Amino acid sequence: MKTFIALSVLVAVVAGAAIESGEQKTVEKRGLAEQLQDRSDHHHEHHEHVKYVTITKKVPVPYPVEVEKHVPVPVKIPYPVHVEKKVPFVIEKKVPVYVEKKVPVHVDRPVPVEVKVPYEVPVVHKEYVEVPKPYPVHVEKPYPVYVKKPVYIEKPVPVSVHIKKVKKHH
Repeated sequence: MKTFIALSVLVAVVAGAAIESGEQKTVEKRGLAEQLQDRSDHHHEHHEHVKYVTITKKVPVPYPVEVEKHVPVPVKIPYPVHVEKKVPFVIEKKVPVYVEKKVPVHVDRPVPVEVKVPYEVPVVHKEYVEVPKPYPVHVEKPYPVYVKKPVYIEKPVPVSVHIKKVKKHH
């Protein structure tokens, strides 16, 4: 802000100097005694010529600016679109080939493979154990059951928090 004021004063001085140089005035140097005398006369008479300089400056006016934002939006086409295919495609069909003849393969060192043969295990005696089964029980009158303290079920719920930024002015 101070630089703006200093620059505006400088522009005013330069503009005033340009106007005075255009009129070609002669300026005389005065001494200290004459300045003191002018100050004393100044209190008595007010016939001095005052020159005013008006400075005009163009201030830009704000104007609306259109901003284009590209937002990807999925577009659903409600009707089929025909696309012409100009390039021919060759589709290869694989046909399975069966070989019926078996060819023996010679192995230099045969690997021993363990073969498990199933066999029966003799059971000496069998034990029978009685398993209790559920049986129906008749209840004559239903009665209310009261719970002394409530049971809370925790369930995570998403919550959005908006934080306002406070701007401090100095």
